[in-house]
Amino acid sequence: MGNLQQRPELDAETQRIRLNFLQTDLALCFTFADLSRIELEMGDWDAARRVLAEAEEGHAIIARFLPYIADVKRRNEIERELNDLRTTLDSAGCMLATPASFVSRWVEISD
Repeated sequence: MGNLQQRPELDAETQRIRLNFLQTDLALCFTFADLSRIELEMGDWDAARRVLAEAEEGHAIIARFLPYIADVKRRNEIERELNDLRTTLDSAGCMLATPASFVSRWVEISD
C-alpha cells in the first residue's frame, strides 16, 4: 500500500526531472549550434559538422521525449524553443552545404 501512496510524488518527480533534462539538453543544443558557427568562422568544417551532428541528435532526443511532458504550458514552451532550434540547425546546415568562399564572405558581412 505504501508504494501506491508514493505514486503521485514519484510521478511529479519524474515529470520535474524530465522537464529539467529537456531544458538542459535544449540549451546544450543551442550551444552546439553556436559552436558550429564559430568552427565555420575559423574554417574548421569537419569540427563544425561534428558539433552540428551532436546538436541534431539532441534535437531528435528532445522531440522524442516532448510528448511525455504532462504540463501543456511547459510542453508548448519547449516546443517553441525546439522549433527555434530547428531553424538554427537548418541555417547552420545550409552554411555547411555552401562553398567555403561564400561562407567566409557571409561571415565578414554579418560581423
